[in-house]
Amino acid sequence: MKRKRRIKGPFVALPLAILDAPAWRAMDFIARMLWVELRRKLRHDFLNNGKIYLACRPAAKTIGANKETIAHRYAELEHYGFLRKTAEGFLGSDGRGIAAKYRFTDLAYGTHPPTGDFEKWDGELFTYAPRRGGPKKQNPVRPRRTPRTAAPDMRTFPGQSSVCPATPDIDKPPKCPATPDISRLPLPAVGEAPPQGSSTVRAPAKAGGAGSSPAPVTSGGRSDGLMAYVANVIRQQLDEHERRYETQRQQQR
Repeated sequence: MKRKRRIKGPFVALPLAILDAPAWRAMDFIARMLWVELRRKLRHDFLNNGKIYLACRPAAKTIGANKETIAHRYAELEHYGFLRKTAEGFLGSDGRGIAAKYRFTDLAYGTHPPTGDFEKWDGELFTYAPRRGGPKKQNPVRPRRTPRTAAPDMRTFPGQSSVCPATPDIDKPPKCPATPDISRLPLPAVGEAPPQGSSTVRAPAKAGGAGSSPAPVTSGGRSDGLMAYVANVIRQQLDEHERRYETQRQQQR
């Protein structure tokens, strides 16, 4: 009686139909190793086909390659038809990246039969064309507009890895705003005199002087506000123009 061979431990099966395929022989050896690592994640009943994933960093650490090289090899496996992407990778809500998911084309995917795309390879070799210019970088924030701790403020003490800056260095408003933040001169606050030499508001002259305007009406030692003062000046100028107009009409008669 012939004895049955027993296989010790789990294993990864490499079908001869794949090993003998021209697409497999034309593929890079790192791509073959990546295919084997992905095959390790396949269940014995193949029910998780289409949900196979392996991030570039752990794959690079396992195979002994660079993570950019692993990303290229994923594209190569798709080019030769051994893998097909079923879900794109994305950034999770916790800030961690979710790797893309793939399916093996030599196995059934759900209710769909195997497609065997590697057997339909047209003979075109894989060439990776990197994007020109790379990803677009964000505009950095200008250093003088970014709150940060200056290097001299960082203090170190024996037996401590990190020390917070001193209290006086925290929550101090700047003495002057940055130049781009100023679009026009600020209006004087309530109770303050208008700026000298302003093109919009004249400084009031002394009471009783020639051509002077009366000071703003006060109540209890406080000004009624800049708006009331401006309105009073405009009203007086309109009255002056009206008196001049009446005088000219009388002279013409």
